[in-house]
Amino acid sequence: AERLRNRSFEDSDKPEWWEAVGDNAAGVKLTVDSAQPVSPKNIHSLKVKIDGPDSRWGGVANHGFWGMAVAKGQTYELSMFARGGEGFNGPLTVSLEMTNGTVYAQKIIRSLTPNWKRYRLSLKANATDANAHLVIRTSRPGTFWLDMVSLFPKQTWKNRPNGLRPDLAEMLAGLKPGFVRFPGGCWVEGDVMSLAYRWKQTVGDPSERRTQYNIWQYHATHGIGYHEYLQMCEDLGAEPLFVINCGMSHKEVVPLDKMPEFVQDALDAIEYANGPASSTWGALRARNGHLAPFNLKYMEIGNENGGTAYHERYALFYDRSEERRVGKECRSRW
Repeated sequence: AERLRNRSFEDSDKPEWWEAVGDNAAGVKLTVDSAQPVSPKNIHSLKVKIDGPDSRWGGVANHGFWGMAVAKGQTYELSMFARGGEGFNGPLTVSLEMTNGTVYAQKIIRSLTPNWKRYRLSLKANATDANAHLVIRTSRPGTFWLDMVSLFPKQTWKNRPNGLRPDLAEMLAGLKPGFVRFPGGCWVEGDVMSLAYRWKQTVGDPSERRTQYNIWQYHATHGIGYHEYLQMCEDLGAEPLFVINCGMSHKEVVPLDKMPEFVQDALDAIEYANGPASSTWGALRARNGHLAPFNLKYMEIGNENGGTAYHERYALFYDRSEERRVGKECRSRW
């Protein structure tokens, strides 16, 4: 249900999908910066520099994914990291607006510090617009930085944190699926191994999740990670079918002596889904909001892989599952 595009500024070395705004927009300079990252896993932030005492206001706007739909009376939850440059401590005004500047909702962040701080605001729209945008502005010259700027409707499907759009999720529920295979085909493999799907990089706080580039030539921030997929399947009443990388990408194959890491990923994924809250990965699942096991029964080893290299690697996964006694039903489907 995320409303903002390129929320963590990892899409490129340019501020894609964000634009300078103001009564003197030419005096607002936007650059992608990595000098002081929020996290080593999220290295890029947006630097907003507003020059000139003649400007009454300046800032940055995001129009979402081909337009940002807001509805009258609905509340939208904003979360973002921000910090101020030397001599600038705010304030920042955050608003939902239409193109002509009409404001639908607005809140003020009174002050910034030189260090990163997460801010959370609730914005209640007073009108409906299919093409609104988010604006973050100030009336003072100076420099500030933004990162992981996220806007969600308060109402998501099943009211899950970091949840799904109710309209799309209800359509999916209407299909009454018996199972859901995730996260999907070539996404799992990646063109090269450095772009392969690794589930451990998709759980926890969204600001700490890896951004993954794929063969369809866009970046994803894994807002829907391993945990959210399992939660979605539970909410749908569908069996989760998790696909894990088997050490093969489109162009590369992991040497057999390097495969233990990938096999362990599979075993740890099962523990995350099925282990007790006292286990290492089951405890992480519990901290992420799901105390009871998800009862994962099906796992697919690799995607569209075959040949001798695949058979050798498949055997490693199967043998380790037997050794660890991860469960008769799970073993039989490997």
